[in-house]
Amino acid sequence: MKRKTLFSVLTSLLLLLNVTHINADKKQFTRSYTAYTLPANALELELWQTGRIGKGSGYYYRWQPRFEIEYGITDRFTSAIYFNFNEVKTAENTIASKPLSLSTTSFEFRYRLSNPDELPIDPALYFEFGYGGDKIFYEPKILLSKRFDKFAAVLNLVSEIERNPTKNEIESKFEILAGVAYELNKNFGIAVEFRNHRNYSAIYEKEKNQASFIGPTISFHTERLYLTTGFLFQITGSPATQNDLDLEGHEKYEFRTILGVGL
Repeated sequence: MKRKTLFSVLTSLLLLLNVTHINADKKQFTRSYTAYTLPANALELELWQTGRIGKGSGYYYRWQPRFEIEYGITDRFTSAIYFNFNEVKTAENTIASKPLSLSTTSFEFRYRLSNPDELPIDPALYFEFGYGGDKIFYEPKILLSKRFDKFAAVLNLVSEIERNPTKNEIESKFEILAGVAYELNKNFGIAVEFRNHRNYSAIYEKEKNQASFIGPTISFHTERLYLTTGFLFQITGSPATQNDLDLEGHEKYEFRTILGVGL
């Protein structure tokens, strides 16, 4: 199915649904996860759009749409399934272009360890399993959140192991995500997010490259839906290939939008 047709159908589905209200906490970040979960039996639909710009020596643009369905198994335990798509467009670059296709299917589980504000910091555990093509990956996370007045702060510690059984290859990644958000009013919020991402050979055997990013996020919420948009730009990376940035293992810019609808 062609790109325009596929995502026109998904967008139309979102608009035509007879939605009621958003059951989860407000999504104030596009990269970082809070420790909060859906209520039991709540259902949400999310449409993600991620663009990555600037990698290698020439023109580079990577588009990664994602279609996700979340369900609250209990008040503390949320599950999700999502379908990840991928497209790469390049010119005068050693990186090859790739047509839009379904790249991986993922299953996500989040468990909240305490009631909100019961502890000084609200903790949760996250685990994701995904597969697609010739790869399988596992992604555990520790999610920490704190809400105070109109502010919210998050910290995520992320590990990822990716296996290619056909080639007998293993790669690993480690990521630190952090953010601070401020609620302007009942509908709008702003935030700043930070990301440090590192790639390793084998299982954390040798670091291949790393990069740090920072950028703003803006969110809009109503009782029926939410829309969150964020932009990150690389501020430092190694090994540096251009202006102290790593443009071999990481992109220079990233933007993401998340449209969520409560069912």
